[in-house]
Formats: sequence, structure tokens, C-alpha cells
Amino acid sequence: MAEAEHVLREKLAAVFARQDFYEACARQDAGAMVAILDAGHVTQGQIAARTGIAQSTLSNYKRGVNTAKFASTFEKLANGLDMPPRLRQALGLSGNAPKAGSSAAVSVLAGLPADTFDLQLLAETVGRNGTPVRRRDLLKLAAQLGATTALDPDIWERLSHALTRPGTVDEALVREMEARSAGFYLLEEIVPAHAVLKVLTAHLREVSTLLAGTAGPDDELRRRLIVAAGESSLLAGWSAAALGDSGAARNLYDTAIKAADEARDPAMTACALAYRSYIPAAKGSHGRARILLAQALDNVSAQTSPATAAWVAARHAEESALLGEKQQALKSWRQAEEAFAVADPDEDRPWAGFLNQDRFDTFRITTYLRTGKFDEAQQLAGAMLARLSPEEGKRAAVIREIIAAAHLARGSAVEAAQVAQGGLAIVRETEFTLWLGRFEEIARALFPRKNQPAIRAYLEEFAMTKRQFAPSAR
Repeated sequence: MAEAEHVLREKLAAVFARQDFYEACARQDAGAMVAILDAGHVTQGQIAARTGIAQSTLSNYKRGVNTAKFASTFEKLANGLDMPPRLRQALGLSGNAPKAGSSAAVSVLAGLPADTFDLQLLAETVGRNGTPVRRRDLLKLAAQLGATTALDPDIWERLSHALTRPGTVDEALVREMEARSAGFYLLEEIVPAHAVLKVLTAHLREVSTLLAGTAGPDDELRRRLIVAAGESSLLAGWSAAALGDSGAARNLYDTAIKAADEARDPAMTACALAYRSYIPAAKGSHGRARILLAQALDNVSAQTSPATAAWVAARHAEESALLGEKQQALKSWRQAEEAFAVADPDEDRPWAGFLNQDRFDTFRITTYLRTGKFDEAQQLAGAMLARLSPEEGKRAAVIREIIAAAHLARGSAVEAAQVAQGGLAIVRETEFTLWLGRFEEIARALFPRKNQPAIRAYLEEFAMTKRQFAPSAR
């Protein structure tokens, strides 16, 4: 039986009054905070339910496996547990929790003049704070602030100084570029692909010019700029692939690999190879995709980047399953689970932030479907669909397609069509054409039953979506 809310609030109040909990907040020691809450009989399950932080992540904080670094993690703890102003301030947060109905995006942009709003500035701001932005909040802000806006003039002044004085790139400017690069990943899932690619192109031009003004390969600031350039090239490649330009995507991935080589960053190489694996996979070349993923696995481990290792191993399991190699699929899946058990995507590399429990489970569903575990896949798909938020963005398109495939595997054609139709709407809105081939596979499977109204509606919507993006196909 669930504990009464007033009882839990009394336990939290007792913990919040403890001096050692205040000191843990002041140190930003999430592990100690969880341990003290445990000692106060507030379970990790209760913390997870209130904060949205996975119980496995909380356990890893307590055991010292992972360390929380981002402000967004402490925001989730403070807001979810309703910490008093004294503790929020100790954590370095604003004294008052956001009011009901307020948004992360609004709090991130608080105090910024309306005429400074654009995607680059927003990316830098959310990247610096690790703050998620909801789709509806972003659209609301865009409508309020308009499209004809410029960057903060202070940013241009600092960039101009760096560009006209080679060698004067400083710590503050490098941090700016790093924050912006990280922020693009937070925005990518909810911003149309053409907008992401346009702003990333401008950002890469700036970083490239800055790199020309830095010293040799032993310069640490140069190395960090190269990492920022590589991370941005990865995302630009992903956006180009989403728009159907696989040639540009490959070039950008190759650029990221060159950056990874110079920066001695094998995890970045692994990401580039894993991103690239989606291009042949979308065309049904699962053997080529798995070769790329095997190379990616050689470049990353659960020690260097657990979330990247979990993602790449899960992709390898998925492609092995699609090739009909059951034993290899299950072996790779066990490797993925081991890495995911110690992963904290929010505290890992920017590209790994997408790998929450739902997204990890989509790989599990595909692997289970292709290895004969139909009941497990169907049960998992049903639970996931029930909790899927309409604000998940491109991630929701992926999840809906995989859930539709699960329905198809069990012979539930109408349910598959209904779920997939919702995914198509997201594809159109976000321009996520990289996944259109997956929806086409569902359309082909459903075609023999086209006389059923729900299936006919899906087939008509798929045809319309395909026509919409036909000019950008490469």
C-alpha cells in the first residue's frame, strides 16, 4: 500500500531539518543526499517517483558509481522533493521553486531581453544549465518573441575580439562554445531539422574560425574547442541525415572522427560510427550497419562513457536481431544492460542524453521481437505507450514506430496503424525523415488489409507524408 502523502511530507521535513543534509546540499553531493534520505526512511522509489530521476541512477549516486554535476539534476531533486529555500540556495539554485504551470524554458530565459532570443542563445543557455525545454514552451516563446531576432551583442563582441586577435581565445569563450554545443542536443528533439542544421552550420563556422586562432595540438583550450566542434558536427550530421541528405551526413561524421582523433576522444568516434549506422539500416542494409556498430564498440567502454556503451551495444543487439542472429543479439543485449545499469545519461556526453529508460526499452522491444520474445515485447510496448508524453518530440516518433512493429508482430494490425499514425504526425512536424523508411515498412505490412478504415487512414497519411518530403530525398 502506498504511503500517505502527509506521512512522506513529515519524513521529508525531518530530513530537511538535518545539518548533514544541508552540508550535503552545499557540497552538491547527490550521493550523500540520497543516503540521508534513505536513513530518514524516504525510499529511492519515492524519490524517483517525485523527481523523475531513475531509481538506478539514485542508487548509483549513493554508491559513488556516478556523480551528479549538472544544475538540472539538482533542480529535479529540489523541485520534486519540494525543498525549502534554504536548501535550494545551498544547492546554488534560486530560493523559490517554480510555481505550478511554470516551465523550464521560461526560467532559463528569465531576464533575457526579448530581442536577444534565438536558437544559438537558447542552446548556450540550456547547455550551460543542462535544462530540458518542453516543446510547447519553446513554441510559445518563439511566438511571443518573434523570428527576426539577433544574438546577444556581448557574445558578438567577445567573438569579434577572439577573431581579430588570434591566440586570445580564453576560458570564458571556450565555455560559451561548449555550452552552446551541449545545448543543441537538448533542443534537437523538439526543433525542426532544417532549423537545427542552419544554426549548427553558423556555430561550426564560428568554432572553426576560433580554432584557426589557437596554438598547437598541446593547447588545452584548442583541444576543448575541437571537442565542441566534433560534438556539433555529429549533431549536424544527424540533422542532415534526418533531412534525407546522407552524403552531407557522412561528410560531417567523418569530420567528427577527425576531430576525435586529434582530441584523443574515442567515445566521439564511437558516436559518429553509431550515428552513421542508421543510414544503411534505414535502407535495410543491416549487415553494413552492424559492421559500423562493431567498430563503434571497439572505441568505447562502460568505463569511459557508460551511456554511449549502452546505446551502441543496444544498437548492435537490435541489428543482430534484424539479421536473425539470435544468440549474438542476446549477447549484445546483456552487454547493453550491464553498461546501462551504471549509466547516467544526463551526466554523460551530450549525445547520450536521449537514452532514458523509455528509449533504452525501444531497443529492447526490437531485440525481443526478433528473438521470439513476443509477450515480453508486447507488454513492454503497452506500458511505454501508456506513459508516452506528446512532448517527447522526435523520440516519440521512434517509440511509436517500434510499438507499432510490436503490435504487428502479434497480428494487431489496427492497433499498429493507429499508433504509427501518431508517429507520422511527429515526423512531419519535426522533419525527422530518417525514420520514414521504418514507417514505410509498416505501410507495406499493412497494405494487404487496406480495406479496414484505420489501416486505410494510415496508408493515406503515409503517402501524404512521403510526398511532403519527396523533394528533399537524396
